Amino acid sequence: MPHETYTGQQYRHAIRNLGVVAMVDWRTVLLGVAAFGATFAGGMWFGVGNLPTLFGLSAGDVRLPRAVAETLAIVVPPKPIPAPAKSAAAIHPQPMTAEVPAPAKLAAVVPPPRAAAPAPAAGKGLTDDDRLRQAVILRAKAYLKPSCNADSKTLYVMAATKYAEVLMRSAGCSQFPACRISQGFLDGVWQGNRSALDQPVAAAMASVHAAGGLTEKSFRGDVGRAVRVIAGRDFARGAGPECQTSQQQTRRRVRWRR
Repeated sequence: MPHETYTGQQYRHAIRNLGVVAMVDWRTVLLGVAAFGATFAGGMWFGVGNLPTLFGLSAGDVRLPRAVAETLAIVVPPKPIPAPAKSAAAIHPQPMTAEVPAPAKLAAVVPPPRAAAPAPAAGKGLTDDDRLRQAVILRAKAYLKPSCNADSKTLYVMAATKYAEVLMRSAGCSQFPACRISQGFLDGVWQGNRSALDQPVAAAMASVHAAGGLTEKSFRGDVGRAVRVIAGRDFARGAGPECQTSQQQTRRRVRWRR
């Protein structure tokens, strides 16, 4: 094959064409590199394909050239940050209502227990002698309003002793006025034998005990214990009622009539 010969002008023209071709090739290469970098960066940004992990790198280890990064900033818009979702209360606000405190619970008022009513007197009666009952009632009234001319205390003790003797002998005390029977046993005999006729006697003796001036030692032997059982209470302390002269009693009666 015959060799072609070039003149000087043809040679220069060929060299110029090679330079244009080379220039066109370098631009093509740069454009390809930029396109690859953009594709790589876009995939890393949007998490498509997990490209950095293919080379054993994390997303934070990848650094792009400054020129490519600036180009991507223009080409690829930043990923928008989603706004926080509004709750139903924010979309449809509820009307404000004032909190009303619950009423305080009131403690239940428990009434105090009532004292048990005494059992009705349903016995046959402590004695059939009504004179013993009336003597105690009359001497009790005289003791509460004593006269200075009479020994009302001694007279009451004598009348109460005779009435208590009936109770003690009913309980089995054979050595009156001594009796070793307990007070509880005496009270059982009294509760089982008293009748409606014996109730005024017990009330009169209770009023005398409340007035004071007497003790258990004012009676012989164990009579004072039986008297306490009939009265239903102990002896109150104190000097007892003061005596009144006949003139004082008269003045008091006149004032009462007015």
